[in-house]
Amino acid sequence: MHKQILLITIISHFFMSANAEISDMSTEIEKDYIGVIEKSDRISTGNPLDGGYNELVPYVIPAPHQEDAGSCLYMSHTGVIEWWLNKLNRKKNIDLSERYYMALKTERTNQDNIDNWRTDNVRRLNKYSKMVRNSDYPFTKGHFKRKDGKRVVTSASDEGAQYGTAYNWITQRELISQNKLINIPKFKREVIFADDQRNQWNVAVAPLNISEQIKNALKKNKAPVLVIYNHKGFWHANYIFGYNDKIKHNCPFSSSFAPRMREKAQDYEDVAMKTTSKKKRRRLLKKAESYRDRAQKVEDRFNRIGCSNKGAFYVRDSIYADESMPVYDYYTLNNEDDRNLNSPLILREYEWPILTLNHAIQIFPL
Repeated sequence: MHKQILLITIISHFFMSANAEISDMSTEIEKDYIGVIEKSDRISTGNPLDGGYNELVPYVIPAPHQEDAGSCLYMSHTGVIEWWLNKLNRKKNIDLSERYYMALKTERTNQDNIDNWRTDNVRRLNKYSKMVRNSDYPFTKGHFKRKDGKRVVTSASDEGAQYGTAYNWITQRELISQNKLINIPKFKREVIFADDQRNQWNVAVAPLNISEQIKNALKKNKAPVLVIYNHKGFWHANYIFGYNDKIKHNCPFSSSFAPRMREKAQDYEDVAMKTTSKKKRRRLLKKAESYRDRAQKVEDRFNRIGCSNKGAFYVRDSIYADESMPVYDYYTLNNEDDRNLNSPLILREYEWPILTLNHAIQIFPL
């Protein structure tokens, strides 16, 4: 089933280098973690929209689960472009292909005009000002392998074959009929905050008033805010489309960040002590050290600002499959590995960006 959008659905279903733009969870520790974060760091409430800033809500399209594709930057950018097309056309059902946008990255489209991919990525679209609906070039799963450093299509019988959503990084735009391409506006971006170090892993670097800046930008410019932040070990991107000052909470994401990062650091250290390779041990221990460093920075800042116990952003994400949402068809021969769409709305406390955000932009049609 394709992605669907209705305001009532949102309420009822609440409950680097060439490869740097791919948030790749390449170790088993990371892949295991993405499956356990889904219930521990979310705010639960009754009607999350009651009394909030809800003007942007009607044009949000829920995303398919990206699994371990490392495609969050392109899921979120595609989501913002969907939001704009739905608003401009007042159709509320324009469902674009994340895979098409990913293909533009693979092809390094308009790369000369992208100084900082963390903030400038929307310029890829301005090369052609075309996109395609998801139904005509769907986010899918398939068999692939690495050849000369690149992913290529292969078969299940290939000894080196892998299977999953990372298949979408293989560009197959030649399969798209030209009459299926749709015209889109050219877009610009306005930077709310960008880390001076251009480090998508950075934490505790955003201004202490970043949440107020985001709230003001949402209300003044009436457009989503796309953010990059550290999600307890892997950098991640999603977009914010509203907020509610009345929601009460105990800062579940913020309070669990440092303990979880230290737990993961210990996991790396345990593995390091068991390996006989000195090179691998050094790499794992360095990884563990970086986790402990980020944990300490977030903990120090959290101790400084405290938990307000109220106020939350509306966030659209690509890693929160919701059993109450329709099942998304990955367009595979065997539908057994299809899974539910992501929740169209999760809540994050206002402290979250103050602690872990490193980039925030808004995107607008030219």
